[in-house]
Amino acid sequence: MREFRLREDLTRLVIEGYALPLGVERLDAPPPRQGWVVEFVPGEEDAPDTYAFQVAISHERLRGLVHELFELLPGEVSPVVEIGSVDAYRTIDVYIAAEPLFIDDFLATWDEFEPILLEEVSIGVGATSEEPFLEVFIDAWKSVTIHCQVDMREDVESILERHDLTQVGRTWDEDAFDQVQLPFQMREILVIEDEHSPDLDELLLQLRDDWGLQLDVDPHSNVDDGGRELGHTLWHAIAMADPVDESRPGGAYIGIWATARSLEEAEDLVEAAVEGSGEWVLDRMYSIERVAYDERPDELADLPPRRDRSEVHSISIDQWGEGEGPGDGPEGGDGDGGGDDPRDASGRWGTPGGRIS
Repeated sequence: MREFRLREDLTRLVIEGYALPLGVERLDAPPPRQGWVVEFVPGEEDAPDTYAFQVAISHERLRGLVHELFELLPGEVSPVVEIGSVDAYRTIDVYIAAEPLFIDDFLATWDEFEPILLEEVSIGVGATSEEPFLEVFIDAWKSVTIHCQVDMREDVESILERHDLTQVGRTWDEDAFDQVQLPFQMREILVIEDEHSPDLDELLLQLRDDWGLQLDVDPHSNVDDGGRELGHTLWHAIAMADPVDESRPGGAYIGIWATARSLEEAEDLVEAAVEGSGEWVLDRMYSIERVAYDERPDELADLPPRRDRSEVHSISIDQWGEGEGPGDGPEGGDGDGGGDDPRDASGRWGTPGGRIS
């Protein structure tokens, strides 16, 4: 795996003594007030009653707090990742672990990527447990959200107090954000020297592999953020493939454009396209997302806007051989379908404030 490196040419933004993550380049709204707010959340069905904490803390103090909160987690946890989506019909991608894993395995990956996870403002990461019921989540703005069963409230508050945090009326002033048209601007924090430099997509792939993450969507439907059924849509996928001949070194990134009615159907089309030639076997999916019709590539210029059949439209192969490696990344793009990446300065993350509304 290639080394992820943080840029060393960035100056951290500090406003009124509150240090923000490196990914924030500009903030034209008040910084949060350091401290925590808490609210009681009644349990529904089989879920227990919980307390939900939202914590704002200046960046130089964040790491120590997170480490101590992680100590409350039990022996098995389920990691959670939220990241700005490049899917045309979804704002945020949520990945959850298919199966719980040992806390030591979660922390090993966390420790490896912690410098990036605490600075990158298009990704939120955390872990949950069922017994005790607990979630510790560091959101995109690096506020900390804690959901805990009611008998753990004192434990959480004791940790917060040890870090000189007190209960406040609110942390982020959401009204102030609403009054500014573009209240903030984000920036790239990873060293990107050329097309072979590891980027955020590769980081997500590594987290997915290490933690066994799956995209938290219904694979059998095709809806937008509002729940509207979309029917047939355009999909772009990049699959990682190995040669059928095991004695042959190397592998390939295979880019596929297709029309499908669901994630499951799109994945089936990709697998059939990859393995249909008899030369490749699907290893894993590097990326797959829906693309708006107006963002289709030039090669699909003649594609009709309304389609009622699921099919593959094009296939491209970026092969690597002996002495190279899959870490070099797919040539010529990041699989975003040619559109603007919403994880940039466009502000699609909206108002900060964690998971408490």
